[in-house]
Amino acid sequence: MEQQPPPQAPNPYTVVHDAPKPPSIKVFGILNIVFGAMGLICGGAIGIFLIWATQSPEIANEFNREFSNQYAEGYITFLLITSCFGAILSLILIVCGVGLLRARNWGRTGSLGYAAFQTLYSLASAGVSMTMVKSDELFIFSAGGAMCGVLFALIYPICILFFLTRPSVVEALKE
Repeated sequence: MEQQPPPQAPNPYTVVHDAPKPPSIKVFGILNIVFGAMGLICGGAIGIFLIWATQSPEIANEFNREFSNQYAEGYITFLLITSCFGAILSLILIVCGVGLLRARNWGRTGSLGYAAFQTLYSLASAGVSMTMVKSDELFIFSAGGAMCGVLFALIYPICILFFLTRPSVVEALKE
């Protein structure tokens, strides 16, 4: 009878584990799509309203006069640009959400890029918005509103940066 060598223990570094994926991948995939869709709808509505308000003969003069009394010249253009830029960020967020739901690493890295860029965008747009206010009374309200807006806008990017950099998420999405 031929003696066979004893079975070797598997190498733990090469064994493929069928560990379940962390739930945060699916949660953030869904949230990315929902928040991205909301951003497209709201940003589109703001953009359409601004175009309509500045071009409509019935209200354009009054609208432009009120804005020019309270804000520096170019504020409406600034709002249109930020609305378009927000729509682009929303599209990126939707695409990254699909990537996360398909368990792709590019969805995670794209979401992290979105979070970093959204943080900078929120801070910059609040700063520019505050510099375009003309009156001191309005500046106080504008600064308070901008700070509250920035704090609210940073909640989701901070959550993305925290949850999608966990070692279990990084490991689960390795390609």
